[in-house]
Amino acid sequence: DGSSRFGPGRKFGNFGAVGAAWIFSKADFAEQGLSFLSFGKLRGSYGTTGNDQISDYGYYDTYQPTTGTNGLYPTKLANPNFSWEVNKKLELAGEFGFFKDRLMISASWYRNRSSNQLVGYSLPALTGFNSIQANLPATVENRGWEFQLMSSNVQGTDFNWTTNFTMTLPK
Repeated sequence: DGSSRFGPGRKFGNFGAVGAAWIFSKADFAEQGLSFLSFGKLRGSYGTTGNDQISDYGYYDTYQPTTGTNGLYPTKLANPNFSWEVNKKLELAGEFGFFKDRLMISASWYRNRSSNQLVGYSLPALTGFNSIQANLPATVENRGWEFQLMSSNVQGTDFNWTTNFTMTLPK
């Protein structure tokens, strides 16, 4: 990806992802040994994305005209050194169907790590500015479990009743 929000030499970032899934309920061992299971899938994915959600051309100084005399005063400091914020996401999950998929259960574990965060880095008051756009050299992690239960309780010609329940346990 490329973004004009970053200075020279920092405009481009490489991000990618990979994912795979296996519907194991179609395998011979599952059809013979797991007859109670109408659907079974294991899946996983890992990927990185970049974040450039800052103002356009934010690496430049900005100025405003003064009142009265012909002049300019600085309103924002330049920083050509900040670059992409990076988000790394990992997920592993299983999906299971019972009673001809009238009852579906899924469980997934996820981990999201955000590093190189784009922040307004606080400056001392004597600089004349509150902050400067910069990358914070820290990693923030969110991880947890998500469970989903879906049931098709009634399937009629004039009336259908389905239930969905989701529970997330974040950390």
